[in-house]
Amino acid sequence: MTLFFSVIAIVISILTIFINQWVSPFPSLGIEFQYYRRRVQIGTAVTAILITLGLYLNSPTTGQLIVLAVVLLLTPLSGFNHASRVLVAVDRPEQVAASASGWNDDALVIGCAIDGQTACAWLLDTLIPHHLVNDKLDNVPVLAAW
Repeated sequence: MTLFFSVIAIVISILTIFINQWVSPFPSLGIEFQYYRRRVQIGTAVTAILITLGLYLNSPTTGQLIVLAVVLLLTPLSGFNHASRVLVAVDRPEQVAASASGWNDDALVIGCAIDGQTACAWLLDTLIPHHLVNDKLDNVPVLAAW
């Protein structure tokens, strides 16, 4: 039974690290989950620590001490996988004429135009790893998202 709860505590710690991705397998959580994500993250981390601490206090073996150390080492990692660290936006990229861009004729782009007068485009190769480009077109803020 102790092994079962030790494994559960480690699994909870690992799930806490990937809390930002919980909505992918469980879309029913919805976008509002991101508003409560931090509370859930703290709750799951505390739950994992309390389980392992209780197991260690109940049976202070070397194995339980190792499980407690693993959970305590995994807990701080939950803050490093935040979307703002993974999906870094590109802010105000250099603007050049399409003829001077050096892009292939078959390059995939997302573009924007204002009143048909001025336009700009961003390579999907840039958008895919970043997901966001913050730019201005005729002093109008533009967000290109992928």
